[in-house]
Formats: sequence, C-alpha cells, structure tokens
Amino acid sequence: MGDMDIHELWDEPWEGLPEEEAAWEWDVVSDEENGPTKQPPNKKRGWKRWYFVYHEPKCTNIKISADREPSSGKWFNPHRSSGTI
Repeated sequence: MGDMDIHELWDEPWEGLPEEEAAWEWDVVSDEENGPTKQPPNKKRGWKRWYFVYHEPKCTNIKISADREPSSGKWFNPHRSSGTI
C-alpha cells in the first residue's frame, strides 16, 4: 500500500467531525486504544486506532473512532463508528 496524503491532523478527535454536529459541546464518557490501525494512511510505524464515547447534550452517547499519528499524537480520520456502545 502506498502513502496517502494526510490533509489534516486534529488536536482532539471531535475537531474532525462535521461542524453541524457541534461536537465541542459533547462530554467524553470513555476512550480506549484498540490496537494498530489496520490500514494506516502511510508507512510510518505506530499508528493506533482509538474509540471514544461522547455524551451529547440531547442525552445520546456517540461512539467515534480515530487513528492516532505516531509522531505528533494528533488524530486522523475521526468519524462516527458503527460499533456498539
């Protein structure tokens, strides 16, 4: 697999979500490392997949997954996870 262009890394996983979700208002319920990223965007070693559970103000919990860039510790490709909470 070749290297992918990484357009943006985020300081916090929720920062990469669509603005209309207002994720900055969410509270973190839990976070968990889930091992190596299965398809890292480049050949740099050490990418890890993480899962975050956030609580929205409308009383819903949302699971987000994001990959942690090994050098900077910033987040790549945060998105809602299809996994169960």
